[in-house]
Amino acid sequence: MKNLFLFARLFTGALFIFSGIVKLNDPSGFAIKLNEYFDVFAEDVSTKQDSVNATIRCNDVLLIEKKYELYPSDDVKDIQIKIEGDSLLRSVKLKWGGSSIANEETKRLSFPARVEFDITGMDGKSIGHQFVIDSLQNGTLSHNEDLMMDISSWVKGESWLSIFFKGCKDYSLYFSGFFCALEVVLGFAMLIGWQFNITILITALLIGFFTFLTWYSAYFNKVTDCGCFGDFIKLKPWDSFKKDIILSILVVILVVGRKYNKSFFVESKSHLVMSVFSMLTIGFGWYCYTYLPVWDFLPYKKGNDIKHIMTYIPEGERETDSIRIRFMMKKDNDSLLVSTAQYSEFSQSGYQFIRQDREIIIPGYESPIHDFAIYNAESGEDFKDKMLDYQGFQLVFVIPFLSEVKTNALPQAEVCNNWARKNQIPFWGLTSASLQACKAFKDELDINFMLYSADQKMLMTMARYNPTLYLFNGSTIVEKWSGASMPSLQILNSFILSK
Repeated sequence: MKNLFLFARLFTGALFIFSGIVKLNDPSGFAIKLNEYFDVFAEDVSTKQDSVNATIRCNDVLLIEKKYELYPSDDVKDIQIKIEGDSLLRSVKLKWGGSSIANEETKRLSFPARVEFDITGMDGKSIGHQFVIDSLQNGTLSHNEDLMMDISSWVKGESWLSIFFKGCKDYSLYFSGFFCALEVVLGFAMLIGWQFNITILITALLIGFFTFLTWYSAYFNKVTDCGCFGDFIKLKPWDSFKKDIILSILVVILVVGRKYNKSFFVESKSHLVMSVFSMLTIGFGWYCYTYLPVWDFLPYKKGNDIKHIMTYIPEGERETDSIRIRFMMKKDNDSLLVSTAQYSEFSQSGYQFIRQDREIIIPGYESPIHDFAIYNAESGEDFKDKMLDYQGFQLVFVIPFLSEVKTNALPQAEVCNNWARKNQIPFWGLTSASLQACKAFKDELDINFMLYSADQKMLMTMARYNPTLYLFNGSTIVEKWSGASMPSLQILNSFILSK
């Protein structure tokens, strides 16, 4: 039993240190993973909302009938009906809170037309609207008047627990640093046998919590990567759950055999050792957040060719998904699913097509970089190929969120932008913010470089510190700097001279 206890202690301690260091190496990355969990929990405990039924008829012809889900933020819905087309055929579209749906079959309408709109809540209460369309101008009539629906009485308030989990996202970086550092410190305390009863109690509580978390993620298929070992080793939730079960067994062994514990240091020295180690652990996490990860396991790391990664398909991997297609067909009161080979036979037998079901049998290879994009939010012009195909040095300044940017990096970013212009080097400012937010940001801080739009998740992967500056040569990453340590012009010149 003594040897089994010693093995369990050393193995669990070493695994905790390894797991914690890997995550503490990239605290921003683990914070992103925590946000995924907070979003999942907030959604799962949110108040179940009712839905409303919307119907549009024109001259007694049913055009649209659809159920719309309500959300806690709903108050008033802006309904917009557009009738457009040539002089004989008209199609009707319903715009509901930013999303639109059009009838699949174009209806033949006559004018003047009486359009009826009706919305009904779960309580059966109905509000009807009618208006007459006498003519069209420029081929399109857009009618917004009298279509502002007050639905506040149908919307339920959010649950306090959902509000709590959403609020936790504001502190995810602090949670990340705390839990990662705690994991490392617990592992070290277990290795040296320091305050073993307290150490094993906290360890048991932590493993119990994460065992539940990984089971929940796996069983309900909520988070596809648990984040236990950061981006170094990606574990599926069921694999992570099995790991936690093994750790739980080891904890039981540690509890049962705790009488065999022996500290490697006398008590006075062990306190000093733990204090110094804890300070070094916290300092390591702060350094990795402020100056980027020491060990970069991300797809946007130094030396990676972005274009090559995006197009490369490893040997043995499928380029596309293997899909099984089945058709739902109906004849009188009989409906069934048929394969592609059977479709013609049943179609000739009088069965009518209802819908198509697509099932992925073998997923195709997904590149680590599959969402790379750069475009002008105002014009819609796509610059991705222009950036990836460029031959020469390029600077890419990544600001995932304008509202959270560390503004002390912006003056040096302007210096780098001016240097890039002087040397005819492209300078790409990337953000996920809206066009209006970008204009306000540039005006407020007197920013001269252009801000292009990109996918938020892509930018969060690129910039673990907000902001982060990249130096590319073509599509290959030469170097990257945290906004806390922006390069001087001497450093940038040294890369060009060394080419």
